[in-house]
Amino acid sequence: MRSGSKDRERGSGGIALKVALGAALVVVLGVPFVLRPEDAKVHADRKLVIISPHWEGIRTEFGRAFSEWTSRNYGHTTELEWLDMGGTSDDLRYVRSEFTRSPEGIGIDLFFGGGVDPYMEMVSEGLLERCEVPAEVLDGIPQHVVGMEIYDAERRWFGACLAGFGILYNYDVLKSINLAQPRTWEDLGRPEYLGWVGSGDPRSSGSVHMMYEIIVQAYGWERGWAAIVRMGANIRMFARAAGQVPKDAAVGDVACGMAIDLYAWQEIAEVGSERMGFHLPEGLTVINPDGIGMLKGAPSKELAQQFIEFVLSEPGQKLWMLKAGAPGGPKEFELGRMSVIPGFAERCGDDAAVKGNPYDWMGGFTYDSGKGGARWTVVNDLIGAAIIDTHDELVAAWRAVKDLPSDDPRVAELVRPPVSEDEIAQIVGTLKSLRESGADAQFRAELRAGWVKESMKRYRRLARGG
Repeated sequence: MRSGSKDRERGSGGIALKVALGAALVVVLGVPFVLRPEDAKVHADRKLVIISPHWEGIRTEFGRAFSEWTSRNYGHTTELEWLDMGGTSDDLRYVRSEFTRSPEGIGIDLFFGGGVDPYMEMVSEGLLERCEVPAEVLDGIPQHVVGMEIYDAERRWFGACLAGFGILYNYDVLKSINLAQPRTWEDLGRPEYLGWVGSGDPRSSGSVHMMYEIIVQAYGWERGWAAIVRMGANIRMFARAAGQVPKDAAVGDVACGMAIDLYAWQEIAEVGSERMGFHLPEGLTVINPDGIGMLKGAPSKELAQQFIEFVLSEPGQKLWMLKAGAPGGPKEFELGRMSVIPGFAERCGDDAAVKGNPYDWMGGFTYDSGKGGARWTVVNDLIGAAIIDTHDELVAAWRAVKDLPSDDPRVAELVRPPVSEDEIAQIVGTLKSLRESGADAQFRAELRAGWVKESMKRYRRLARGG
């Protein structure tokens, strides 16, 4: 009897509790509607979907500023929805995969960031649409400089800002291990740098890939590949994200490494210029556009064109260039990128976070962006197979030969390219012909497997003294 009474009490209490919770839930859910004015705007009027490897600061500053700009100029606010699959190469793979599934459009408006080579690939595959930008905006931007296109002549992609690629180093670490400051890409392959060099993985980072492509173009294919092999053997580890290398250098895990100017200057600003330095190898690097383009079948085509117009015009360029808090500049994050408008830093005066005219630094060699874009995937596959996936074997081989004279046959064998530059071009053509049938993936897999097998065999033989 007593037990049944308690059960009824628990049941009665449970019912009462449920009623009370239900009433509370109604009140809580109703509060926003009671407190919100009828005419308040909770969401932006329009939405733009962008796939981009750009970091949080760029996403935040451009999202806020563009919404304000469209409100002033077009009478509507705008929400930017950002997608990122892990980095430039991952984003490009995702876009390609989605277009295979949905050839007329993938529900994404823009590809933003990642250098220029991915845009060359997307142009060749018909994945970008022409974008009409007001003449008064493009008139202030050169179409090409020293062989480098700043924007596509057919208006399918545009340089949103400019980027420099160089070598970042930690003064204290270099001093403690008695190493000189590296001044060229080949310096990173000197025997005494073994284990002290940092690099991202070019297969996941567009900026890292660009530095490897710069090396083979600046030195030529055979000498450039030799530089990559020696440097690759000295690399401590291959970080997935390009921004990790400056962090590793700052804490002393590596003494030096390859870096895009954006991440280099961010880290130097954080730890101090007395501790870290950044150098653009003279005559061996380029100032490269960081692109933006409208994807085929963009769901918000007009809005996408407005965003590109904003990015290229002075309001957008000020976000890249100005110090945080300067009038017209970023509010929270200092972006520290170079403007595509010549002389823009000088016009910004003391408010500019980045000084100098990048167009004055271009020179040394003529970068072939068409070639770099066409062979983007193949070069990534080759570096992945012959340097990264076989890294332990490469390091062992390098230890065995690094102190031999540079003309020793064993050194020549270590740094010999697995394929010639002409063979790379032939592979690019084959992949293009196989892409429509979907047979390109299998062909690439077989190539990678062959390169891995051949590289391991060669490195192990050299490590044994063969």
